[in-house]
Amino acid sequence: MSKYKIISFLTLFAGKPGFIAGLVLLIASSTYAQEKWGEGEIEKVEIEIVKERQIVLPKANRNFEKVSPRPVEPIKPEITYEFKNLNFSTPEFNPAIRPLRLKQEPIAKIYGNYISAGVGNFTSPFLDAYATTKRDKEKFYGVKLFHQSFGQGAVDKKNSAGGNTELRLFGKTFGRQATLGGFINYENIGTYFYGYTPGTDINRDLIKQNYSIVSLGGDVANSTTSEFNYKINGSFSYLTDHYNAKESEVILGFASDYEISKTSKILIGSDYYLMSRKDEFVEAKPRHIFKMKGAYQFSPIDDLLIKIGANVVLENDTIGKDKSVHVYPDIRASYPLSPSVEMYAGLSGDIDRVSLHTIAHENPWVNANIGIFNTNRTIEFLGGLKGKLGSKVAFGTGLAVANLKDFYFYQNDPTDRAKFITVFDEGNTKRSNIFAELGFSHAEAARILLRGDYYGYSTDQVAEAWHRPKYRVSFNSSYNLYSKLLFNVDMIVQGGAKALDVDTNTTVELDAAVDLNVKASYFLSKQFSIFLKGSNLLANEYQLYLNYPVRGLQVMGGVTWVF
Repeated sequence: MSKYKIISFLTLFAGKPGFIAGLVLLIASSTYAQEKWGEGEIEKVEIEIVKERQIVLPKANRNFEKVSPRPVEPIKPEITYEFKNLNFSTPEFNPAIRPLRLKQEPIAKIYGNYISAGVGNFTSPFLDAYATTKRDKEKFYGVKLFHQSFGQGAVDKKNSAGGNTELRLFGKTFGRQATLGGFINYENIGTYFYGYTPGTDINRDLIKQNYSIVSLGGDVANSTTSEFNYKINGSFSYLTDHYNAKESEVILGFASDYEISKTSKILIGSDYYLMSRKDEFVEAKPRHIFKMKGAYQFSPIDDLLIKIGANVVLENDTIGKDKSVHVYPDIRASYPLSPSVEMYAGLSGDIDRVSLHTIAHENPWVNANIGIFNTNRTIEFLGGLKGKLGSKVAFGTGLAVANLKDFYFYQNDPTDRAKFITVFDEGNTKRSNIFAELGFSHAEAARILLRGDYYGYSTDQVAEAWHRPKYRVSFNSSYNLYSKLLFNVDMIVQGGAKALDVDTNTTVELDAAVDLNVKASYFLSKQFSIFLKGSNLLANEYQLYLNYPVRGLQVMGGVTWVF
């Protein structure tokens, strides 16, 4: 029997257990026979399995009996349906929703008040205090106190002492329509006439000079910018000195502008000055200056801004007078050459007020009974460029030329070289000024300002422009290192001034004045700092006015408290 038949056979009876058992027994018997009889050749055997049995099942009878339907029986009682509207109401629900709120950061504390005090050589106490209100939208008021004095100076120690004191009260109130402000101020300027001939026996009480100035004033202006803006101010000041000189000043001012369109407006202003002076031997009549200003400002083309107007002045000074009414042009134009550079030019004129108030701040060593007259600036031209180089550098340069009538100069008094008199050029003094300035600012770390001026004077009836410098260079800077060290470096160079030496009746040129000042402040905290200041570090006892050398090297130390 072939192998294919055997496989078929096995497949057929794979599900018969008895067959498989017999087959296993047969194989085992054969193996046993081999083992018993030994090895030998296996005889060929044919096995034939024939499947003849058939399984026949009888047919099943499927009888399904149908269920007969039941008779319909009426439902008693009958079902009835009734539909009613259901009204359902719920109580009002007001959820208490609490929105998420970010924690507010604490408001930064403002340190608007400070006290700085120190002391230095030349017996020089120093005090600077300032206190104001904080974070008040309706009012603002405060007080300022300043004092610095020197018990000794460059000439004969106490004979060249001096000092300055100022106390100021001020305030403002802000309304919806107007803002009101006011102030009361007291100032004292003390010095000595120490420009006497060296070796002279001097009585200190006879060379003492002292100016006391009391002033008060106020102003009112619109609180918000609108089509019509205005400001009105007024003040009164009273000055006395050690030699019974008295002068009172009344100043009134009004300025306004009315916007016609976005490119044009009308400017109207007025000023009034009243000066009444009485000296030891002179009682000058009251002097008046009344000014009326009007101008029209417009832009004829894009970016070009032009102002055309006039300044009419009425005054009653007596020196060199040929008329009391003056009319001056008031013209100005500006045009941006680029987004960062602007060109400007102007033509104007005015009466410049000169009083004992202004002279005392400029030169406190003037003699009594000096002549005081206003300056007639008949015409002045001003032009230049200004702009920015990047975001940190700003610059400006220009030229100003003016014709001045009754311009004054300081000259040593021939009868007393320690005092000065005023000399007026009743002709025309031509003054030219070429200037340039450069500024640099880098956040709070560094700030630098450099400016240079050159002046040219051409006098008419005065020999020289006495005590007027020809050049002046100023340098101001501050450096903040790591918010701990603050350095301030200032330097002034000035020279070219000429003076009349009354002892020899000769003209002399004053040596150049070079003044270098350095201040270093170290912050112990946000509120406390200590400072060390050195003034005139080059120890150059230069003279701004003949016979009056300044103090040499000055050193001061102190503390500052901010609160």
